[in-house]
Amino acid sequence: MSNDFLEERQQVLDAVKRIVAAGLVSGASGNVSRRIATPNVELFAVTASRVPYHRFGIDDVLVVDAEIDPVVGDGIPSSESLAHMAVYAARPDVGAVIHTHSVYASAFAVAAQPIPCVLDEQVVILGGAVAVAEYGASASQRLADNAVAALGDRAAVLLKHHGLLGVGSDLEEAVAVVDLAERVARVRLLSMQLGAAHELPSAVVSAEQLVYRMMKGFKP
Repeated sequence: MSNDFLEERQQVLDAVKRIVAAGLVSGASGNVSRRIATPNVELFAVTASRVPYHRFGIDDVLVVDAEIDPVVGDGIPSSESLAHMAVYAARPDVGAVIHTHSVYASAFAVAAQPIPCVLDEQVVILGGAVAVAEYGASASQRLADNAVAALGDRAAVLLKHHGLLGVGSDLEEAVAVVDLAERVARVRLLSMQLGAAHELPSAVVSAEQLVYRMMKGFKP
């Protein structure tokens, strides 16, 4: 194919390097994708499955169509590609999806506890509390459907017994989302240990959610 989408694949690789450096993934866990708009069909750059990050390179970023059929690259697309595609289908505003196994967010996912609104920036950037999706086996359509249902119009969702899924209009925003979600999870857990895990007042949450929706271009 004459167009190998090197720029788009490099952007995915750069995002991978950022979440690795931030400690949000390790080994070969997690995955990253971005939407690619082309004149005739919508494509997606997505990380390959089971490639350790210490040797992850641009050849390990594949391009697939909405059916996850290969367009560029010889590897196997991420095992969670179904979840990525389900989000893209449900959320036209989403241009990038990142799935991490970050420790603190994963702890809440294992405990099946949502992360309530505890920080102002959480509401403005993530859209509110981080809900927990009903359990679905890894790489299954059930996991994908449950993730989309629990995500709603927000930017992050916990995958029960699994990890975190974050979305953004582009990769820069998606990286910021998963990074913030992990920090919020850590702050929530530490405040619980201190015995004073207060949540934001509901009136403040409502006002900040309006800001989030306005920034996203959603209807009031």
